Amino acid sequence: MKYIIGHQNPDTDTICSALVYEDYLTQKGEEVKAYALGHLNNETKFVFEKFGVKAPDHVHEIPKNSEIILLDHNEETHSIHNINELDIIEIIDHHRVKIETDKPIKIHIEPLGSSCSIIAKKYLEAGLPNSPILSKENASLLLAGIISDTLYFRSPTTTQEDKDIAEKLNEIAQIENLEKFSLEMFNAKSDLGDIEVEELIRLDYKVYDFKGTKDFGFGLMETTTKDYGFNRKDEIITKLKEIKEKDNLQGAYFMIIDILKEEFYILCADKEDSELFTELFNPQNQNGILFINNLISRKKQIIPVFQNHFEK
Repeated sequence: MKYIIGHQNPDTDTICSALVYEDYLTQKGEEVKAYALGHLNNETKFVFEKFGVKAPDHVHEIPKNSEIILLDHNEETHSIHNINELDIIEIIDHHRVKIETDKPIKIHIEPLGSSCSIIAKKYLEAGLPNSPILSKENASLLLAGIISDTLYFRSPTTTQEDKDIAEKLNEIAQIENLEKFSLEMFNAKSDLGDIEVEELIRLDYKVYDFKGTKDFGFGLMETTTKDYGFNRKDEIITKLKEIKEKDNLQGAYFMIIDILKEEFYILCADKEDSELFTELFNPQNQNGILFINNLISRKKQIIPVFQNHFEK
């Protein structure tokens, strides 16, 4: 049995790409199973309910020496905690490459807006007798993953190829109004109720290491209701300080992205983190919340700037 896993704190792209890749490999006669490294967010739950899809089982540990396929990530800090006991046989991703393996493996990494775009290409480019067939349900899941990760093509990570793939997928999925569907997804993601503040920070949370530093933690909330985060500013900052100390981080940040207005706001754990971010990005300070317009991608617009800064 081969295991397919996305990253911790799973989003729609990582879950949908893993599930559909399970179908792809199963049709090719392989014994595989996709799992989630955590609970699904509200956006993913909405997508699954809309298309009648069963959510994957959660897994916290995989038996030692098992073969695993990493989807939508390749950094150890983003993966399952016992990854060093496992046999990585394949990586499919659209992020920077950090992981090291002790043998040659299959790697498919492209600078696309979504891992679902890469999985879609495997179906759409096959065109051979007995090639895996993309069902309407799975086309819908891949389309949802692309819409989610590209923020309905607003993100600078979006490529023309993502748009072309989405168009081909919808010829199969037949979603009548993609813009309306995307807004329904984003509104579902924004509906967080009375979620605990640490869970809010860690809903879409990744830790990155930069040359010569300890780790940096970046939480992210993509939303249509940014006031939800603003109204919890003080408790978020207090919790960021706790997380920074508890996780032995050099910096801890929480980003609030207004999807529709394409506005970027960030909360910092302390003065030191605020000064570093101000040095790198020259944001406006709006009552303790740092603001930058037209900046909406952690992967393409935030992390590379930190990385370049510390490499210098």
